[in-house]
Amino acid sequence: MQAAMTARATLKGWAEGRELVELVRAAHRAGWLDQLRSGATVEKLAAQGVPAERVRSVLDLLVAAGVAEAEADTFRLTPAFDALVEGGEGITLSSTLEAVDLASNRIALATEPVVPGFTPAEALVLARDWGVGPTEDARQLYRVIYEALPEFRDHLEQGGPLLDVGSGKGGALLTTLTAFPGLRAVGVESVPEVIEETRRRAENAGVADRVELRAIDARDLKDVSEFAVCYWAQAFFATEARAGTLARIFDALRPGGLLLVQEILPQQAEPTVRVRLDLLFHRQQGTDFGRSAEALAEELSAAGFADPRIAATPAGRLVLAKKP
Repeated sequence: MQAAMTARATLKGWAEGRELVELVRAAHRAGWLDQLRSGATVEKLAAQGVPAERVRSVLDLLVAAGVAEAEADTFRLTPAFDALVEGGEGITLSSTLEAVDLASNRIALATEPVVPGFTPAEALVLARDWGVGPTEDARQLYRVIYEALPEFRDHLEQGGPLLDVGSGKGGALLTTLTAFPGLRAVGVESVPEVIEETRRRAENAGVADRVELRAIDARDLKDVSEFAVCYWAQAFFATEARAGTLARIFDALRPGGLLLVQEILPQQAEPTVRVRLDLLFHRQQGTDFGRSAEALAEELSAAGFADPRIAATPAGRLVLAKKP
């Protein structure tokens, strides 16, 4: 009996996180989080019809979870959650909650013999959850990243052109375009619904006239020696598509052109449960999510690229290689 009770307690401990997510979702749906941005009291929230005692319990839980903070009788969101609810950096509470739901639903399929691919709607949820918006803070981050890659940065300053393969919602692509006013680019994404989202964001960012967005499989690229630089979002590509994608990127780059890829997960001797869940979620789709920078360098060399170099940046380890 003691063993069973221990296991039960473990499961209930795991459920704590999901229950807190649902509490945040409920508070968001009720409009409480918006009110907490400027500060609210128990009495103010209770005026909506929820008993004051229950309002107090919810607020105390949000404080304990680090979502809110209290000063005297007033409750406010913490700076981190205030930024998430405001959503100005392109990272929003709604998209985060959708991604949490997607991950939970997908993990539930882990023991099925075959896991279906993402629907267009699911691909859009995933795209919205990754990356940032083209804000000033994001541009500052990317400028620091490119300082660690001066040869890549120089091509961007000279106008590129840049090939962005696996653009998603265009976080990296649009931020880079706004950081380098003379840059021109082509973004490639296989899901038309995601490309439409990126196209809308490009219009809002004022860079639509400098970027061509293509809803195609990267293996169908026909460009030859057109681009000075390329960024490949390699972590989201199926294993069976990687070699063909790299071959098309190789052809599309000019001689001496540069390819940049990112190590998504830090390499750990003993991965955390969070890392293991991320790996399971993405690898169910047949990707090589989580490849090390060293493995990526070897892959680029095998595809014909020369002199792969691993660079440590604020975005983690990046690998830069050259087309001979």
